[in-house]
Amino acid sequence: MDERALRLIDRIYAAALEPDAWQEVTEGVSELFGGSPTMLSFVIPGETTGECYAVGVDEPYRSSHTEHLFEDLPYSTRYMWQFVDRWGDLGEVLGHIDLASTELYTDWLKPQGLAAAWTVGHAIINEQREPMGGFTVFQREGAPPYTREQFDTANALVPHLRRALQVHLTVHGAQRVQLALAEAIDRLPTGLLLLDAKRRVVVQNRGAERILAADDGFRIDRHGPSADDARENATLQKLIADSMDQRELRAAGFVAISRPSGQRAYAVMVTPLLAAPGKSVASDAVVAIFVADPSARFYAGPEALTELYQLTHSEAELVRLLAEGLSLEEVAEKRGVSLNTARSHLKHAFAKTETSRQSELVRLIFSGVGQIRDA
Repeated sequence: MDERALRLIDRIYAAALEPDAWQEVTEGVSELFGGSPTMLSFVIPGETTGECYAVGVDEPYRSSHTEHLFEDLPYSTRYMWQFVDRWGDLGEVLGHIDLASTELYTDWLKPQGLAAAWTVGHAIINEQREPMGGFTVFQREGAPPYTREQFDTANALVPHLRRALQVHLTVHGAQRVQLALAEAIDRLPTGLLLLDAKRRVVVQNRGAERILAADDGFRIDRHGPSADDARENATLQKLIADSMDQRELRAAGFVAISRPSGQRAYAVMVTPLLAAPGKSVASDAVVAIFVADPSARFYAGPEALTELYQLTHSEAELVRLLAEGLSLEEVAEKRGVSLNTARSHLKHAFAKTETSRQSELVRLIFSGVGQIRDA
């Protein structure tokens, strides 16, 4: 295998982890075939559009090549199976057609200075042998035919392309899961902080960001999460230290952290992450801290409560205001209704939620999904 092919294989594996490097791989394949215009297309499972990398193919033409194949030629995706283990010439399956008489040539190849010659390509498949995309190489007008040596060098890339694509898809999938998890925890009303073994915050959700931004008794300093009150801080630091001690299984610990603003204290739970390895690297999250703000605004709108419990708009608005801490009298005044009307709405809400006391109703609402942000 020549030095050029070895360098290209290095680029292929680099692209598995850094998708932008696929452009360099495309450029390398183009060089391999004498500087011919080249396209690499990916079709990622579950996505309507894939990635496309190109050399020597004008931007307006990149997305229309496949359209021409299916509209102007009797092309079928089954032809891809001819080229999953090697590089080949599309003329092997469509050579009976006069390419120069097709719109693919007159509308797509010729305007770019490309020859009326069948493209060379390779179909890339995953471990389940599903086509995931591939290379297409176009011959320029007047260029010499490709040599056996060029095909042999390209064929040496086939197993590496297959492995690299699988790694690419695995990393891509993991990133999508990470983004989905991040979005999900950002919708939770409770603040979440994940700490590594050096008490550094490696993950925090929006709930935690709001609490930290308030700077109201709970903060992050050079020692990690801390409380303003010295006694509460000592308890917090011990809970964190105990959670980091992986020599024995420890239960979660709790501490209330008072707030200089006078609002209700934060309720804090510190717990070890049991999935963390015993000998973790510095970036591993080993401790989770949950911070609840009892005075936080109730986020569920009346629409959520209406759908969850079949409440009317008036009943749902009453329940929402009760959950925010208002008394029934304050709710009636805020809603501009009589106390008797408010009591009637509350009675109907009790029946529909199968509760019998105001405290039970509020607890039901706060423990349900209605407290989770919808965006």
